[in-house]
Amino acid sequence: MNSTSTPAKASWPYRVNAKIQSIHGYRTILRGNFNAFSPFNSKSSSEKAERRLNKLLLGYPRNHNFRVHKKKLIPSFRLYERLRLVKSAYPNPLESFLDIGCSRGFYVMDAAQRPDCRASIGTDVYEPFICTANEVRKYLEMDNACFHLAGLEDVADAPENYGGPFQTILLIGTYHYLFWGSSICPTAYHSHREILTRLSRICIDRVILSGRLEVNKLQRSLKEKARSTVGDVPYSTAEFINSAKEFFEVRTAGYLGTYPLFVMLKK
Repeated sequence: MNSTSTPAKASWPYRVNAKIQSIHGYRTILRGNFNAFSPFNSKSSSEKAERRLNKLLLGYPRNHNFRVHKKKLIPSFRLYERLRLVKSAYPNPLESFLDIGCSRGFYVMDAAQRPDCRASIGTDVYEPFICTANEVRKYLEMDNACFHLAGLEDVADAPENYGGPFQTILLIGTYHYLFWGSSICPTAYHSHREILTRLSRICIDRVILSGRLEVNKLQRSLKEKARSTVGDVPYSTAEFINSAKEFFEVRTAGYLGTYPLFVMLKK
């Protein structure tokens, strides 16, 4: 893990090596959980429940897809690739965890399985994701995991209502929606400092972050919004890092695909 200014692009050899490591690691998981993929012995209520849950767990975003089988979380390969790198940035022990923009809650429930994790919380502004995540959590009987329909502002204004502040905060593929807003949640901060101030308010130890930090990497609708925004709204990796350094020591811990994975240690 290295301190950083603006990280270089992930090189071709790095990406190939990361892919190879992920393939080997995923094969190990499959071998170690071979019995998890064996069929149920009968048409049990558990089998029916898991079939229903697994239908809910399919769909966009595909890099968050996972399934439940015999009360085990089984990530897709695309999710495992990301998980392998993200988990390497966790503190040891991982004591409390917040995933902002948690989708269907895999990272939250995976963290909740750690013996020292007293509270693992997920928030999202899309209600179907929260409903699905809570159904899976209840089925897996994870008392230390919880999901809320909430945004960053809600948690930052009253962190105690959500079990915070948190040792570790995860923000993967969500930052650009906080900055520019979305069709689901129009709240847009238009300021790195505003977002980072709120993150520092609810963080005890670190923020783990990766996402689209360049205008030319945004989805088309957000790219058009960014280019039509009145006034000078700086949005780049360099601007983000410069703002983050007021609150955090910023380090790089590899890449999720082509996007840098930042570990930001609270000052």
